Amino acid sequence: MSETAYPQPADVSISASGSTPLWQPLLLRALVTLAFGMVTVFWTTPGVVGLCVCLTSYLLALAGIQYWTIRALGLARGDTRGLPLLGAAGFLAVAAVVVAISASAAVAAWLGGAALAALGAAELIASLRTAKTGRAHALKGDWMISAALGLGTGILLPFFIATGPHGLLGVAGGGAIMSGALWALSALTLRHSGSANKKR
Repeated sequence: MSETAYPQPADVSISASGSTPLWQPLLLRALVTLAFGMVTVFWTTPGVVGLCVCLTSYLLALAGIQYWTIRALGLARGDTRGLPLLGAAGFLAVAAVVVAISASAAVAAWLGGAALAALGAAELIASLRTAKTGRAHALKGDWMISAALGLGTGILLPFFIATGPHGLLGVAGGGAIMSGALWALSALTLRHSGSANKKR
């Protein structure tokens, strides 16, 4: 299921600076997405304002975590593999601000969907451009699955505008729960691999 299930280089969990293990931003992403998913399940009457606040918080959190993940990958200067991921992080942040200002379910659906789809597309590009070695390779399979979830959620979201805020949050939350489970498994696998390599 995941590239992280295969043996990785000894330094796969450490960033270029040696201070940030790659599994940390991945685990934070898992926790944030799972928390967002749980909120969408139990919040039965969010209203338009609730939808926009919840989606804005989620998109901003994803943008910050995405930037942290790129830093933790420790890509060399001039390496363009991180550009699509960085661009998606920027789009997530901009989309979050517009959704917050608009206070509109339609804007939240279209722009939120576009942001999630952009993140999925960026992860798909990153997975296809990943070399066969290094830290980025550890995420290749996870990026592919996450890309499918992000693209699917993003494309479907506008079609559920008629269901109202609760329906829109339900669609976004469903994708978030599946994504959260994926990134939790990825983070824990990387952490275990890093611990095992240190003991050798």
